[in-house]
Amino acid sequence: MLKRFKTVIQQSPLLKVTSFNSFSVVIKMMTGLGVSKLTAVFLGPQGLAFIGNMRDALELFHKFSSAGLANAAVKYSAENKSNSKAFSSFLSTLVWSGILACTLVMAIIFFFSEFINAFIFGSRDFVFIIRVMAFVLPLHVMNIYLMSFLKGFSEFSKVIKINIASHLLNFLLFAILVFALDLKGAILSVVLVPSVMLVFTLHHVRVYFGRLNSFSLREFSSPMLKNLGQFAFMTLISSASFPLVFLGIRNFIINNLGEVEAGFWESMMRISNYYLLFVLSLLNLYILPKLAEAQTKKGFRDIIFSFYKQILPLFVLGLIVVYLLRDLIVRLIFSEEFLPAADLFLWQMLGDFFRVLALVMVYQFHAKKMMWHYILTDLFLALGLYVSAVYFIPEVGLEGVVIGHALTYLIYFVIILSIFSKTLFFHRA
Repeated sequence: MLKRFKTVIQQSPLLKVTSFNSFSVVIKMMTGLGVSKLTAVFLGPQGLAFIGNMRDALELFHKFSSAGLANAAVKYSAENKSNSKAFSSFLSTLVWSGILACTLVMAIIFFFSEFINAFIFGSRDFVFIIRVMAFVLPLHVMNIYLMSFLKGFSEFSKVIKINIASHLLNFLLFAILVFALDLKGAILSVVLVPSVMLVFTLHHVRVYFGRLNSFSLREFSSPMLKNLGQFAFMTLISSASFPLVFLGIRNFIINNLGEVEAGFWESMMRISNYYLLFVLSLLNLYILPKLAEAQTKKGFRDIIFSFYKQILPLFVLGLIVVYLLRDLIVRLIFSEEFLPAADLFLWQMLGDFFRVLALVMVYQFHAKKMMWHYILTDLFLALGLYVSAVYFIPEVGLEGVVIGHALTYLIYFVIILSIFSKTLFFHRA
């Protein structure tokens, strides 16, 4: 039986990547468990809420400083990896665009650090950390681009190895800085980890140094800039909205229910992120490059249904187990103080189920540059999450935020399914 199971995995590229990726997910869950436990013990729900705000802000700055081109780098690396001239043109355009975007964002963060601090942390003073973030941002952007190249080159094992190193480093640095500097150390670790990770990424990408050095201003391409601009436009509009929405929801909870309740919601979000790790990392690592390479509607349909048949049943089984063990999970990851978060599981998990159903199709928007589909559906999703939270929280309390989450993702899935229904169910070519 075990031998047959191994044979099935070896014969399926999707399951082969999944099995190796699962090890990375386990490492991330273990290190995440350690980080969450340290946060619960030393910083409490309030500290967890402010760390969540810092993570959302950093994600926002990552998107803008990389010009929103991480997925574009995956797509064009995959498409042009066998064409050195086309790859050089793409690389040159990407690098110079990235340098301009990163420099601009660095200046904004540094000179408006006090305003940014007030928006993220209220009256708490972490201006120094905001300014540190401005200086290390180029290292973050370089790491983002290099990881995208590896994905485009189908170097899945290297990407997973880098991710594993990142998880271990995150736990180690977080533990050291929390013991040394308390909440300030925890927030500083969020900023520093991506910078240090560049060392690991450079080690794994060294075999491609020759190709990745083939950029120059002479190779800058206006047609390629137009293509990248479409990616940037569709990514930045939607990607900027989600960190802002989560910051807005968290601040709304703080202002209306309190910092502790915001910490409970953040703990639910963390647990959700843990059990979604497997699926979302697989989508980003495997599905996007495959969709970029797929040239026919049948190819797209085969990828989608392969995911639904092979991966989705495992995900549903995992959701059921997590729900049944929710009280134990909250105690294990956090502490008794966080047990009210267990009341948020049902609606959160229902929304996450519809989220996964939709996202595997949504990656086609990136792969085929379906710009307006992506922008409009993501703006609806972001607006729906915020409006539903603001509406339901005063009505039913903290549970209102997850009720809004479930309702919004159900509607979102129906919209995405309607967009691709003809290709999935009625087109056979």
